[in-house]
Amino acid sequence: MSTHKYKNRAGKTLWAYQFSQPGSTRTDRRRVFGAGFATKGEAADAEVARRIEEQQKRELSKTGAIVDAELPKTLANLLEEFFRQHVDEKLAPKTIERYHDQAAYLDPALLNMPLAEITPLHLNREWSRLLKSGGHSRKDKTPRPLSAKTVRNIAGIISSAFARAIRWGLVTTNPVTNSEPPRVKRHLAIALTPAQQAMVLDAATGPWCIKTYLEVDAATGCRRGGAISAALVRYCGRLRDH
Repeated sequence: MSTHKYKNRAGKTLWAYQFSQPGSTRTDRRRVFGAGFATKGEAADAEVARRIEEQQKRELSKTGAIVDAELPKTLANLLEEFFRQHVDEKLAPKTIERYHDQAAYLDPALLNMPLAEITPLHLNREWSRLLKSGGHSRKDKTPRPLSAKTVRNIAGIISSAFARAIRWGLVTTNPVTNSEPPRVKRHLAIALTPAQQAMVLDAATGPWCIKTYLEVDAATGCRRGGAISAALVRYCGRLRDH
């Protein structure tokens, strides 16, 4: 079971559950949330029922019978529908993974709220919480702040989900538009001179491909994923030449 306890904004200890949807993989992970339970046993029982429900949905989706499924009522339900209808079907695998990972930072109490009851003030409180202690350290799981950029990304996911909910006739307004996500400080980009680039290449140590990676990155200016792919292609070409 993947149950855990948390404290709501009133300081009351409650229980929640979270698990991966049936059919999820390491590169395509989809999460299901539930919160607001008084005891661990209630959360565990709800998780069992929800797992059965999700498995039934998966089976129904194979036959196209999911049209009659219950409409989303909470933020968690909306995000699940948004991921299933849009994110998981239309976006790149790495983007899908990032969306699911960032949605996992949201407070279970907020996820469990009915859509019509979520206000910009609720969201402002959530942005503040995420900035102060939304993440956790990898070693001991102690709370740690999230960056302003990550919090804005999370706000963007919720905003996109509410925009879809408006199209689907589930709500009439998007509370994210009147909330105040943190501003991201812009940093002045500094490019290395040719001499400095040469120094970096000459000093490159570590992984076998690091020098090739740096050469490609300096020549193209592409992002990390693109630079890695191009570096591997270039390295394989060198192997063939030898």
